[in-house]
Amino acid sequence: MSHCVSVLLFLVLMARLGSAQPINNRAELQEVEKVLEELKAERRALSDRLQAAESELKRVRDTPKVAFAASLGGNGVVKTTTGSKDLIFKDVLTNVGGAYSAETGEFTAPIRGVYYVRFTANAPTNFPMSAVLYKNGAEVQLIAHEQPSGEGSDTASNGAALLLQAGDKLKMMLWPNTHIWDNSNHHSTFSGFLLFPLVDEPLTEFDAEAELKALQASLKQVQSDNLEFKERLESAERELKATRDVPKVAFAVSLGGNGVQEATSGGQTLIYKDVLTNIGQAYSSETGEFTAPIRGVYYVRFTANAPTNFPMSAVLYKNGAEVQLIAHEQPSGEGSDTASNGAALLLQAGDKLKMMLWPNTHIWDNSNHHSTFSGFLLFPL
Repeated sequence: MSHCVSVLLFLVLMARLGSAQPINNRAELQEVEKVLEELKAERRALSDRLQAAESELKRVRDTPKVAFAASLGGNGVVKTTTGSKDLIFKDVLTNVGGAYSAETGEFTAPIRGVYYVRFTANAPTNFPMSAVLYKNGAEVQLIAHEQPSGEGSDTASNGAALLLQAGDKLKMMLWPNTHIWDNSNHHSTFSGFLLFPLVDEPLTEFDAEAELKALQASLKQVQSDNLEFKERLESAERELKATRDVPKVAFAVSLGGNGVQEATSGGQTLIYKDVLTNIGQAYSSETGEFTAPIRGVYYVRFTANAPTNFPMSAVLYKNGAEVQLIAHEQPSGEGSDTASNGAALLLQAGDKLKMMLWPNTHIWDNSNHHSTFSGFLLFPL
């Protein structure tokens, strides 16, 4: 029954109940009870929709925003020869939710859920390199490990989606007789973010029964409740709509071409012309820039490939000036090398990201997409 019809019947019934004539006709009483039950059914239907909307909205509101990205920092080699060593990534780029500690180097999962975690390690190639991800101080989750290969430098990365319990701790370690290197340009990084929670929330029961002794009071209460439910439902559905209207943003591009790009006299903007994905149209293949459409945390990564007879670089800049991440390799003889880096970054609406080639370095690609640049919006803020 529509709201207008319910109101009309309510007014008719109130007039009948308020008259001086006694209600002794059983048919009239049954009609009033029928109207009351229809109104209560309407309230139950609204309540079911409201409860579903509010339950979904509670899950959205209660899911914490979690994302971190940190660089080892310093200016040189961290090395161990007698035992394993905790790696403390002190240069914090992003720490939404405060789950990463720059004092201990540990990330602590605030809730049970699936988290994406990755790391990149860089070091000279004259000594073994390692970076090992541990869970709760004991269980090896992922590793990047390289043996010596002469003069030069090397980069290795790893990452995975991991199911973590609330309170689980992740940290990076250096294995015995290995080393790792970083400086202020963020070669060696550790980052992660919550993909989705895994928390079961019991649904609450709604009691639609009301007293039938006083029809006049019951009708008034039902009408009042219906109005309240409709207002709460509209409010919840508006907020859910705003949540669902968050723009979908994701891009993936390749440098393209068929050969080496080399910079000898100055830095050079890298224009990734082969567009694989550009949902939301935030990446421009004309300028090579990604422009954040809204304030939020974005995951950004890149991979660079080049011959090893000349230095290689790929450097991520924000707003044309601030270095965010880098992949950089020194010459190491004949052959080719691949390096990658990535992190979850907090960007303001209008912030621009682009890749640069540093002076006296080169990069290579062809139609098979060796050298790529990609990213996506994790969540708005």
